[in-house]
Amino acid sequence: MAKFGLFGGSFDPPHIGHLRLAHAAADALGLDTVFIVPSGHSPGKHAPIADDYDRLLMCEMTFTDDDCRFVIDDRELRRGGISYTADTLRELQEEYQPEAVNPALLCNNWCLIAGEDCLESFHTWKDHRAILRTAFLAIARREQEGAPFKHAQLSPDERARVRFIDAEPIVVSSTEIRAAVSSGGDYAGFVAPAAAGFIAREGLYL
Repeated sequence: MAKFGLFGGSFDPPHIGHLRLAHAAADALGLDTVFIVPSGHSPGKHAPIADDYDRLLMCEMTFTDDDCRFVIDDRELRRGGISYTADTLRELQEEYQPEAVNPALLCNNWCLIAGEDCLESFHTWKDHRAILRTAFLAIARREQEGAPFKHAQLSPDERARVRFIDAEPIVVSSTEIRAAVSSGGDYAGFVAPAAAGFIAREGLYL
């Protein structure tokens, strides 16, 4: 049975850290397809700076020129309003594995890819228990040592649904890249070349 990953985020802009994590998860877990899903309006987060179309284009420039396993999915942008990962995951599973109606057939073939900071808030996500019934979390470990569950309010059974991915770290965030663009700083090394050119041409984040 095919194995799938869901990697969502504002991607405002997508950067090399996102790309490295997607590669690491796909390689480590043997994923056939990773759906890159630019988020719509995520609850509890500020609205993206770049518009939906620009973020979608930057995701295509960052991910799809590099690996055929990555598929850009715009369903949250088309959906409008507040988007929940639980809804997106359910839709993807119904479309791509409709025969696997038993959650037991899905739970080891679908994963959510995210950074380690996701663990601190995952218990607040809509239907987070339902998510873990049909998918597991593929989390990028920030450090080899330490206690990754220290601030995670997850039960032992929920923690068992977490798999850690060792991805080459890159100390940058989309917020820092936007700040570098607006101040005239150097950001080209932190985003894909095509995305860097697009940001410059379109005057994004100025």
